[in-house]
Amino acid sequence: MGGGGNMSSKIEEKKNIAKRVPSSKPPFTIGDIKRAIPPHCFERSLIKSFSYLIQDLVLVSIFYYIANTYFHLIPTPYSYIAWTTYWIAQGCVGEGIWILAHECGHHGFSDYQWVDDTVGLILHSALLTPYFSWKHSHRRHHSNTASIENDEVYKPRIKSKLRWYYKYLNNPLGRLLILAFTLTFAWPLYLLFNVSGKKYDRFASHYYPYSPIYSDRERLQIYISDAGVIATTYLLYRATMIKGLAWVFASMGYPSLL
Repeated sequence: MGGGGNMSSKIEEKKNIAKRVPSSKPPFTIGDIKRAIPPHCFERSLIKSFSYLIQDLVLVSIFYYIANTYFHLIPTPYSYIAWTTYWIAQGCVGEGIWILAHECGHHGFSDYQWVDDTVGLILHSALLTPYFSWKHSHRRHHSNTASIENDEVYKPRIKSKLRWYYKYLNNPLGRLLILAFTLTFAWPLYLLFNVSGKKYDRFASHYYPYSPIYSDRERLQIYISDAGVIATTYLLYRATMIKGLAWVFASMGYPSLL
């Protein structure tokens, strides 16, 4: 009897889930929130920002030096542990560098827009991210967050429009497969083909200057972003020719998956 009562309460809770969704405006505004934050939190220090960047670059260099200088001396069973540790550590610091470039896109690195864009372009290009392309689409994402019609990415899916195979993925194994796919292929597919992004009536890509994602005044910057990614791709190609594909993946490829 107790089990039946619990079951009915769960069903009732599921029916009433929509009632818990906020439907009225909160008793405060964005301006109220900003005024409650201490003014120094809005200050952008060029020196402090560069200190964070230098710190991350030093750590990346140290990890790289240790891995490529000493790991070949470690016996095989233990070298797997060493390389895995390197990938995790290097990937975490590399993500920090990516986030600094992300802050440049939000004009949060310094008070100077040209400094932010220069630093962001260099850092994101080195990490194979088209800086200006992503900066503009990401800005629109923040302007339309959670909008089913207008958000650029992370759009809430409508149940009636889910593809047929989703019902087979609604289980622990299916979720694990989705997670593995997301961590490896989702980001490049989003940049290349706008997978999971806002639906447009024609081809959309972060690398295509005439993509409907961008306005006419933004197209030149898309070319610049592409040039940065192409330059890094060429350097990786040269490194592969000199050091080998295995070295490129071990030193840079696997950490980038984090």
